Amino acid sequence: MSAPSRKKKVSGKKEVESKRIVKEKASKPTGAPPTAIVEARHDGRMMQRQARGYSLGEVAQAGLNFGLARRWGLVVDDRRRSTLKGNVASLKKWFPQTKKTTEERVEGEVRKIERAVEKEVRKVEKEMGKAGREIEKEARKAGKEVEKVEKEVVEKVEAPSKKRSKKAAAKSETS
Repeated sequence: MSAPSRKKKVSGKKEVESKRIVKEKASKPTGAPPTAIVEARHDGRMMQRQARGYSLGEVAQAGLNFGLARRWGLVVDDRRRSTLKGNVASLKKWFPQTKKTTEERVEGEVRKIERAVEKEVRKVEKEMGKAGREIEKEARKAGKEVEKVEKEVVEKVEAPSKKRSKKAAAKSETS
């Protein structure tokens, strides 16, 4: 027998299917994790000493996930409540910020498209230059052909007139 099906409780709200959220994979930072510093009161004055670990607030302000920080070997002291700017700054410096804002992503895509367009423009300009050189070459050839044809036409047109002028010159000499 199969197990009895369970009824889902609906408390006046529509059921919403859970959507899997694709998270960006962050690469593990290189180097050893920085050490946390805490301010302590000693002999009536404040001094800094090494802490047992970073507070949850410092980890969150640096943009890290608690589980991810532990996986990467970052010591987290969940009893600490203070958040020091120096600790947050050292964590931000150590942790490579992989999460980009929407504007940064859009700017990156725009830059990619601009580079592709520039590449295509250069390619078209190069092709146009080649075509222009070929046209000039063909024009030079055509010009040479035109000159040859002109010479032939001139020779054919002037040849009979030269013969006539030679005959006329010969007649004038004899007379």
